[in-house]
Amino acid sequence: MNYFKRILLILLFFIVLVTIISLFLPSSFLLKRTIVVNADKEQVFNQVGDLKNWKNWTVWALKDPQVYLNEANYSKPSNEVGSTFRWDSKVEDVGSGGVSIVSLETNSKIENKVDFGMAQSIDNWIFKEVELGVEVSWSIKIDFGFNPVSKFFGLFLEDQISPDIEKSLQRLKTFTEDLPKIQHVEVKRENINKTQWFLSIRDTITQQEMNNIHGKVYAQINQYMDENEILSEAAPIVIYHFWSDTLIDIELGIPVSDSTIIGNQLIKLNQLDSGNVVTAIHYGAYERLPETYFGINEWMRKNKVVVVGPPWESYITDPSKETNPDKWQTAIFFPIE
Repeated sequence: MNYFKRILLILLFFIVLVTIISLFLPSSFLLKRTIVVNADKEQVFNQVGDLKNWKNWTVWALKDPQVYLNEANYSKPSNEVGSTFRWDSKVEDVGSGGVSIVSLETNSKIENKVDFGMAQSIDNWIFKEVELGVEVSWSIKIDFGFNPVSKFFGLFLEDQISPDIEKSLQRLKTFTEDLPKIQHVEVKRENINKTQWFLSIRDTITQQEMNNIHGKVYAQINQYMDENEILSEAAPIVIYHFWSDTLIDIELGIPVSDSTIIGNQLIKLNQLDSGNVVTAIHYGAYERLPETYFGINEWMRKNKVVVVGPPWESYITDPSKETNPDKWQTAIFFPIE
């Protein structure tokens, strides 16, 4: 009996000692890290402000990618106040938890509440334009209250999480700097008041095949038009029905005025319906087209327009006649409600 009493006294003494020591320990934890990203402010903000984009840069997406690829884990929408992302991972370093957007000031500030099981934190993001790009500050604050165990846990917390925070910020920098720059283009709404007919070939190709597809397909359509004495009515177009990292569903066509043309097994007569569009002109080489697309998408996001079909391009400048890519013009269209 004396033996058990001694054990109980030792445990009691230890508990009292821990409680007394904890009174002198910090009741909260604050970690702040900063990085400068050489990219557009809108692009950097969008990577953090849209919870679905966290998979692009957070280090925890490397530890359990499926958690971040599961659409069911995200609220709809995922980029405004009240949006949430919740996960339940079997990977020990990921565990279970959730992130919610508490407040959001576009391109400037974000406040998140993060639940990572044993504790909750308030994360604040500040985006500030500096000479070399955008300074991104990420601060994490955790209140332990009077819990002595949590206070002792806080003594080792910085060493545990700071490597992941720093690596995530570096991945955010790398990913965002690799994105095409947003072209601040003149975007406008228009109404196309007539149907545009065109002869086209549609195919599903890989990214590697994109470089050679245009000349090959337009040559086939032009040959068919010459053989049947069909005249072109406007600049060639290309419609992107689907685009992924591996496959592209692309349709290349040449506008015609006659809606009674039959075509053949390969070349079909199709149409672009009348309706509302968002449009902008890209100036320059084709490889920089993504920059103008980013500008249009940012404009549409700000103006909350709803896209109702695949985008298309119209090649205003003929590269065979104008050899200087800086003078090329390409019109881009998105059909909207």
